[in-house]
Amino acid sequence: YPVQYEGQECSNNIFYTGAAPNQQIEPSVDWLLQNKGKEFFLIGSDYVFPRTANTIIKAQLEAKGGKTVGEDYLQLGNTEVTPIITKIKQALPNGGVIYNTLNGDSNVAFFKQMQGAGLTPDKYPTMSVSIAEEEVKAIGSEYLKGHYAAWNYFMTVDSPANKKFVDAFKAKYGADRVTNDPMEAAYIAVYLWKQAVEKAKTTDLESVRKAALGQTLDAPGGTVTLENNHHLAKVVRIGEVKEDGQFNIVFATPKAVSPIPWNQFVAETKGLSCDWSDPAKGGKFKTTT
Repeated sequence: YPVQYEGQECSNNIFYTGAAPNQQIEPSVDWLLQNKGKEFFLIGSDYVFPRTANTIIKAQLEAKGGKTVGEDYLQLGNTEVTPIITKIKQALPNGGVIYNTLNGDSNVAFFKQMQGAGLTPDKYPTMSVSIAEEEVKAIGSEYLKGHYAAWNYFMTVDSPANKKFVDAFKAKYGADRVTNDPMEAAYIAVYLWKQAVEKAKTTDLESVRKAALGQTLDAPGGTVTLENNHHLAKVVRIGEVKEDGQFNIVFATPKAVSPIPWNQFVAETKGLSCDWSDPAKGGKFKTTT
Protein backbone atom coordinates (compact mmCIF):
# COMPACT_ATOMS: atom_id res chain seq x y z
CA TYR A 1 0.00 0.00 0.00
CA PRO A 2 2.05 2.97 -1.28
CA VAL A 3 0.29 5.92 0.35
CA GLN A 4 0.35 7.46 3.81
CA TYR A 5 -2.55 6.27 5.94
CA GLU A 6 -4.23 6.65 9.32
CA GLY A 7 -2.69 3.62 11.03
CA GLN A 8 -4.72 1.72 13.64
CA GLU A 9 -4.31 -1.55 11.74
CA CYS A 10 -1.58 -4.05 10.93
CA SER A 11 -2.27 -6.77 8.36
CA ASN A 12 -0.18 -9.79 7.45
CA ASN A 13 -1.52 -9.44 3.90
CA ILE A 14 -0.35 -5.85 3.37
CA PHE A 15 3.07 -4.23 3.10
CA TYR A 16 2.68 -0.53 3.88
CA THR A 17 5.27 1.55 2.00
CA GLY A 18 3.67 4.92 2.80
CA ALA A 19 3.88 6.66 6.16
CA ALA A 20 2.28 5.54 9.40
CA PRO A 21 0.95 8.45 11.52
CA ASN A 22 4.14 8.62 13.60
CA GLN A 23 6.06 9.17 10.35
CA GLN A 24 3.97 12.08 9.08
CA ILE A 25 1.17 13.39 11.29
CA GLU A 26 2.79 13.24 14.72
CA PRO A 27 6.17 14.80 13.76
CA SER A 28 4.42 17.59 11.87
CA VAL A 29 2.24 18.40 14.89
CA ASP A 30 5.35 18.49 17.10
CA TRP A 31 7.07 20.82 14.62
CA LEU A 32 4.06 23.13 14.48
CA LEU A 33 3.84 23.29 18.28
CA GLN A 34 7.51 24.23 18.48
CA ASN A 35 7.53 26.70 15.60
CA LYS A 36 4.06 27.99 14.68
CA GLY A 37 1.64 28.00 17.61
CA LYS A 38 -0.42 25.94 20.00
CA GLU A 39 -3.97 26.62 18.81
CA PHE A 40 -5.13 24.34 15.98
CA PHE A 41 -8.18 24.27 13.73
CA LEU A 42 -8.61 20.85 12.08
CA ILE A 43 -10.21 20.53 8.65
CA GLY A 44 -10.65 17.39 6.59
CA SER A 45 -12.66 15.43 4.07
CA ASP A 46 -15.37 13.28 5.62
CA TYR A 47 -13.97 9.75 5.49
CA VAL A 48 -11.78 7.44 7.56
CA PHE A 49 -8.31 8.96 7.05
CA PRO A 50 -9.10 12.56 8.13
CA ARG A 51 -11.42 11.43 10.93
CA THR A 52 -8.82 9.06 12.40
CA ALA A 53 -5.96 11.51 11.79
CA ASN A 54 -7.80 14.20 13.70
CA THR A 55 -8.53 11.82 16.57
CA ILE A 56 -4.77 11.28 16.81
CA ILE A 57 -3.99 15.00 16.52
CA LYS A 58 -6.47 15.95 19.24
CA ALA A 59 -5.01 13.36 21.62
CA GLN A 60 -1.48 14.51 20.80
CA LEU A 61 -2.33 18.18 21.35
CA GLU A 62 -3.94 17.39 24.69
CA ALA A 63 -0.85 15.44 25.77
CA LYS A 64 1.58 18.15 24.66
CA GLY A 65 -0.08 21.37 25.74
CA GLY A 66 -1.74 22.34 22.49
CA LYS A 67 -5.40 23.15 21.95
CA THR A 68 -7.97 22.14 19.34
CA VAL A 69 -10.12 25.23 18.83
CA GLY A 70 -12.26 23.80 16.04
CA GLU A 71 -12.84 20.85 13.74
CA ASP A 72 -14.88 20.60 10.55
CA TYR A 73 -15.33 18.30 7.56
CA LEU A 74 -16.44 18.41 3.93
CA GLN A 75 -17.79 15.58 1.82
CA LEU A 76 -15.24 14.46 -0.78
CA GLY A 77 -15.42 16.78 -3.77
CA ASN A 78 -17.40 19.48 -1.95
CA THR A 79 -16.08 22.92 -2.91
CA GLU A 80 -18.37 24.97 -0.64
CA VAL A 81 -15.58 26.02 1.70
CA THR A 82 -16.86 29.45 2.79
CA PRO A 83 -18.54 28.10 5.98
CA ILE A 84 -15.28 26.46 7.09
CA ILE A 85 -13.27 29.61 6.42
CA THR A 86 -15.79 31.61 8.45
CA LYS A 87 -15.47 29.15 11.35
CA ILE A 88 -11.68 29.36 11.23
CA LYS A 89 -11.73 33.15 11.41
CA GLN A 90 -14.17 33.05 14.32
CA ALA A 91 -12.16 30.44 16.25
CA LEU A 92 -8.76 32.00 15.48
CA PRO A 93 -9.38 35.76 15.11
CA ASN A 94 -5.72 36.57 15.73
CA GLY A 95 -4.31 33.69 13.71
CA GLY A 96 -3.29 30.14 14.46
CA VAL A 97 -2.45 26.79 12.93
CA ILE A 98 -4.67 25.07 10.37
CA TYR A 99 -4.15 21.32 10.03
CA ASN A 100 -5.50 20.18 6.68
CA THR A 101 -6.56 16.65 5.75
CA LEU A 102 -8.79 17.68 2.86
CA ASN A 103 -8.49 15.73 -0.38
CA GLY A 104 -9.26 16.37 -4.03
CA ASP A 105 -11.16 19.36 -5.40
CA SER A 106 -11.90 20.66 -1.91
CA ASN A 107 -8.25 21.67 -1.60
CA VAL A 108 -8.40 23.77 -4.76
CA ALA A 109 -11.37 25.74 -3.49
CA PHE A 110 -10.04 25.98 0.06
CA PHE A 111 -6.63 27.47 -0.74
CA LYS A 112 -7.98 29.89 -3.33
CA GLN A 113 -10.73 31.18 -1.05
CA MET A 114 -8.44 31.11 1.97
CA GLN A 115 -6.11 33.56 0.29
CA GLY A 116 -9.01 35.76 -0.76
CA ALA A 117 -10.29 35.83 2.83
CA GLY A 118 -6.94 37.07 4.12
CA LEU A 119 -5.87 33.84 5.82
CA THR A 120 -2.22 34.28 4.90
CA PRO A 121 0.54 31.82 5.87
CA ASP A 122 2.25 34.30 8.18
CA LYS A 123 -0.84 34.33 10.44
CA TYR A 124 -2.53 31.05 9.49
CA PRO A 125 0.21 28.55 8.63
CA THR A 126 -1.41 25.46 7.16
CA MET A 127 0.02 21.96 7.31
CA SER A 128 -1.27 19.52 4.69
CA VAL A 129 -0.73 15.78 4.49
CA SER A 130 -2.35 15.09 1.12
CA ILE A 131 -0.79 17.88 -0.95
CA ALA A 132 2.43 17.05 -2.77
CA GLU A 133 4.15 18.40 -5.89
CA GLU A 134 1.44 17.23 -8.30
CA GLU A 135 -1.30 18.90 -6.25
CA VAL A 136 0.67 22.15 -5.92
CA LYS A 137 1.01 22.19 -9.70
CA ALA A 138 -2.74 21.64 -10.14
CA ILE A 139 -3.86 24.20 -7.54
CA GLY A 140 -1.24 26.85 -8.32
CA SER A 141 1.80 27.67 -6.22
CA GLU A 142 0.61 31.26 -5.89
CA TYR A 143 -2.14 29.99 -3.55
CA LEU A 144 0.08 27.62 -1.57
CA LYS A 145 3.37 29.51 -1.25
CA GLY A 146 4.44 29.71 2.40
CA HIS A 147 2.24 26.85 3.57
CA TYR A 148 3.58 23.43 4.56
CA ALA A 149 3.30 19.73 3.85
CA ALA A 150 4.63 16.69 5.69
CA TRP A 151 5.92 13.68 3.77
CA ASN A 152 8.82 11.25 3.74
CA TYR A 153 9.93 12.30 0.25
CA PHE A 154 10.08 15.54 -1.71
CA MET A 155 11.36 16.02 -5.23
CA THR A 156 13.96 18.43 -3.80
CA VAL A 157 15.71 15.74 -1.71
CA ASP A 158 19.41 16.21 -2.48
CA SER A 159 20.90 12.77 -3.07
CA PRO A 160 22.41 10.80 -5.97
CA ALA A 161 19.60 8.23 -5.71
CA ASN A 162 16.94 10.94 -6.04
CA LYS A 163 18.70 12.67 -8.94
CA LYS A 164 18.77 9.35 -10.79
CA PHE A 165 15.08 8.75 -9.96
CA VAL A 166 13.92 12.21 -11.06
CA ASP A 167 16.03 12.21 -14.23
CA ALA A 168 14.73 8.78 -15.26
CA PHE A 169 11.12 9.78 -14.55
CA LYS A 170 11.38 12.99 -16.58
CA ALA A 171 13.13 11.20 -19.44
CA LYS A 172 10.23 8.75 -19.72
CA TYR A 173 7.22 10.92 -18.91
CA GLY A 174 8.26 14.47 -19.81
CA ALA A 175 10.48 17.27 -18.55
CA ASP A 176 7.50 19.14 -17.07
CA ARG A 177 6.43 16.24 -14.86
CA VAL A 178 7.08 16.12 -11.12
CA THR A 179 7.74 13.30 -8.69
CA ASN A 180 6.10 12.99 -5.28
CA ASP A 181 5.89 10.85 -2.15
CA PRO A 182 3.29 8.28 -3.32
CA MET A 183 5.29 7.75 -6.52
CA GLU A 184 8.43 7.05 -4.51
CA ALA A 185 6.52 4.73 -2.17
CA ALA A 186 5.19 2.73 -5.13
CA TYR A 187 8.69 2.56 -6.64
CA ILE A 188 10.02 1.27 -3.31
CA ALA A 189 7.31 -1.41 -3.16
CA VAL A 190 8.27 -2.87 -6.54
CA TYR A 191 11.98 -3.06 -5.73
CA LEU A 192 11.47 -4.49 -2.25
CA TRP A 193 9.28 -7.21 -3.77
CA LYS A 194 12.01 -7.90 -6.36
CA GLN A 195 14.61 -8.25 -3.61
CA ALA A 196 12.36 -10.53 -1.57
CA VAL A 197 11.73 -12.80 -4.58
CA GLU A 198 15.46 -12.97 -5.26
CA LYS A 199 16.15 -13.89 -1.63
CA ALA A 200 13.37 -16.50 -1.55
CA LYS A 201 14.30 -17.84 -5.02
CA THR A 202 10.60 -18.29 -5.69
CA THR A 203 7.41 -16.28 -6.15
CA ASP A 204 5.58 -18.44 -3.61
CA LEU A 205 3.52 -16.07 -1.46
CA GLU A 206 4.52 -17.29 1.98
CA SER A 207 8.20 -17.57 1.06
CA VAL A 208 8.29 -14.04 -0.35
CA ARG A 209 6.39 -12.66 2.65
CA LYS A 210 9.01 -14.06 5.03
CA ALA A 211 11.93 -12.98 2.82
CA ALA A 212 10.61 -9.41 2.65
CA LEU A 213 11.11 -8.76 6.37
CA GLY A 214 14.32 -6.84 7.01
CA GLN A 215 14.87 -5.87 3.38
CA THR A 216 16.57 -2.49 2.88
CA LEU A 217 16.71 -0.24 -0.16
CA ASP A 218 18.65 2.91 -1.03
CA ALA A 219 15.50 4.74 -2.10
CA PRO A 220 15.28 8.26 -3.59
CA GLY A 221 14.29 9.64 -0.17
CA GLY A 222 16.93 7.72 1.75
CA THR A 223 17.53 4.20 2.99
CA VAL A 224 14.35 2.38 4.00
CA THR A 225 13.98 -0.86 5.96
CA LEU A 226 10.96 -3.15 5.98
CA GLU A 227 10.29 -3.92 9.62
CA ASN A 228 8.47 -6.88 11.17
CA ASN A 229 5.20 -4.96 11.35
CA HIS A 230 5.15 -4.76 7.51
CA HIS A 231 5.81 -1.01 7.56
CA LEU A 232 8.93 0.88 6.47
CA ALA A 233 11.38 2.81 8.61
CA LYS A 234 11.66 6.13 6.74
CA VAL A 235 13.00 9.67 7.12
CA VAL A 236 10.30 12.25 7.94
CA ARG A 237 10.39 15.64 6.21
CA ILE A 238 8.45 18.90 6.29
CA GLY A 239 8.50 21.18 3.28
CA GLU A 240 7.44 24.77 2.67
CA VAL A 241 5.87 25.49 -0.70
CA LYS A 242 8.02 27.73 -2.88
CA GLU A 243 7.02 30.02 -5.72
CA ASP A 244 8.20 27.49 -8.31
CA GLY A 245 5.89 24.80 -6.91
CA GLN A 246 8.65 22.81 -5.28
CA PHE A 247 9.24 22.38 -1.54
CA ASN A 248 11.98 23.90 0.57
CA ILE A 249 12.73 21.19 3.14
CA VAL A 250 12.64 22.96 6.51
CA PHE A 251 12.81 19.87 8.71
CA ALA A 252 14.11 16.33 8.36
CA THR A 253 14.71 13.67 10.97
CA PRO A 254 18.41 12.81 11.30
CA LYS A 255 17.68 9.13 10.66
CA ALA A 256 14.86 6.86 9.57
CA VAL A 257 11.91 6.72 11.98
CA SER A 258 10.60 3.27 12.90
CA PRO A 259 6.89 2.85 12.11
CA ILE A 260 4.28 2.56 14.87
CA PRO A 261 0.96 1.53 13.30
CA TRP A 262 -1.00 1.41 16.59
CA ASN A 263 -1.15 4.98 17.85
CA GLN A 264 0.35 5.63 21.26
CA PHE A 265 -1.58 8.86 21.97
CA VAL A 266 -5.02 7.25 21.57
CA ALA A 267 -6.09 5.47 24.76
CA GLU A 268 -7.66 2.48 22.99
CA THR A 269 -4.45 1.56 21.15
CA LYS A 270 -1.75 2.77 23.53
CA GLY A 271 0.71 -0.03 24.24
CA LEU A 272 -0.35 -2.16 21.26
CA SER A 273 2.24 -3.47 18.84
CA CYS A 274 2.58 -5.69 15.77
CA ASP A 275 5.15 -8.33 14.78
CA TRP A 276 4.51 -10.63 11.83
CA SER A 277 7.84 -12.42 12.29
CA ASP A 278 6.30 -14.14 15.32
CA PRO A 279 2.94 -15.86 14.63
CA ALA A 280 2.23 -15.94 18.37
CA LYS A 281 2.24 -12.13 18.42
CA GLY A 282 0.78 -11.19 15.03
CA GLY A 283 -0.90 -7.91 14.25
CA LYS A 284 -2.15 -6.75 17.63
CA PHE A 285 -0.58 -7.53 20.97
CA LYS A 286 0.00 -5.62 24.19
CA THR A 287 3.55 -4.55 25.01
CA THR A 288 2.81 -2.21 27.94
CA THR A 289 0.07 -1.74 30.49
